[in-house]
Amino acid sequence: MLSLDTERILLIGDRDRQVHAALAQIRPGAEVTSVPSYFDAIAELMNKGYTTVLAAAEPIERRPEAAVKTLRELAGEGRVVLFGHPTLEPLSRKMLDFGCDDYIVTPISPTEIQQMFGSPPLRLTPAPDAGPEGPVAGPSQCRLSVLTGLPLAEIVLDAMLQNPNDSAGAALRHVNSRIGPNLRIVRTTPQQGAPSVPDGMQLLSHTLRDSGVAGALHLIIPQDEDETAARHTLAQLALLMGKVLALSERATKLNRLAFIDDLTGVFNGRFFRFKLSQIIHEAQEQKYNVTLLLFDIDNFKTYNDRYGHGIGDEILKQTAALMRRCCRPSDLVARISGDEFAVIFKQKEGPRLPRDPNLAGSTARVPQSVRAVCDRFRRLISSPDFGVLGATGQGTLTISGGLAVFPFDASTPEALIRKADESLVFGAKKGGKNTIYLVGSGEPEQLPR
Repeated sequence: MLSLDTERILLIGDRDRQVHAALAQIRPGAEVTSVPSYFDAIAELMNKGYTTVLAAAEPIERRPEAAVKTLRELAGEGRVVLFGHPTLEPLSRKMLDFGCDDYIVTPISPTEIQQMFGSPPLRLTPAPDAGPEGPVAGPSQCRLSVLTGLPLAEIVLDAMLQNPNDSAGAALRHVNSRIGPNLRIVRTTPQQGAPSVPDGMQLLSHTLRDSGVAGALHLIIPQDEDETAARHTLAQLALLMGKVLALSERATKLNRLAFIDDLTGVFNGRFFRFKLSQIIHEAQEQKYNVTLLLFDIDNFKTYNDRYGHGIGDEILKQTAALMRRCCRPSDLVARISGDEFAVIFKQKEGPRLPRDPNLAGSTARVPQSVRAVCDRFRRLISSPDFGVLGATGQGTLTISGGLAVFPFDASTPEALIRKADESLVFGAKKGGKNTIYLVGSGEPEQLPR
């Protein structure tokens, strides 16, 4: 990763050193390395990281896509910017779709370099004969100053802190609230087309990139607006938004690693306990029942020993998939550890009935929908259709489970888990396996098969 306190610029094909002179004026502290050709640039990028690559467009006219893609890959997190004669602008604009972040038309002024790097825009200075109040800025200048004066980095960082689940959307909403109604920025996905443009307006577009193409950012501005300055601001925002999208994607993957069991794809034990606490708290306030099922695969170690751990893993994956297929969308399926699974059933069909001591140990506490899920799952997992064990092992897989109901059997998440586990261990396992038992005051009752 590039150091934030070192600005290193690779300059390619600057034959008349015009770009170098502009950089020296606007970025005097930057470390600028000039190379004559793209081959030299590739060698340089393979040995050293740069924050910005400024490349002449003229040498790549014959194979522009390959050249820009190579620069994009080697530049990593750095920017890739083309510069060239106005006749090369269509080519440079097209290269925005192949990894180029921005382009500049020569001859280059220090102001354009300044806008490209995101420095504060130059202030209007009064002409000598303009009088004490200075020149009066026209409507276009006022609109432009609103756009180019935005603290984009600050806006994006605030959006990431305040809206971590929709940082990109929050940043765009903030920007549009600052620049409207004459200017507007729209983000589209790769599947969406460009937005429609009202009469008297023009559309500027820039490809959004994170780990790949993530769509495009479009800026709608009046036709009399300064396109060059607007395009540079759009490029800066697109660069920041691309990084935000990359960070969001990375955060999503980390969340998945934190909450999803990698083998089976269902929730893991950590998320199960967190979610059970949330659901119990909600059930206490809204007065509804929660049924917890804990189950494991009977004699699972023998399957590992007989068929190998590869088949054992496949059994776990298919078991999780089968339970998810049997459950409703509102039910939560988790793999706690090894071959032990849990299912949380939220029962919001009606108000909670008062506790009746006569119901202890009765199947009446468990809703019919939960009993149907358990019965169907136990029947399917031991059927020949569950063929992961092969022809010789079909129909031999069984499970044992324990059920406990909040608030009748326990009033806290920890107690509910303990009650369901006791029902599993001391009821289903000791009762002969291939069964699902309820918590009861005496001998646990077996659900109908």
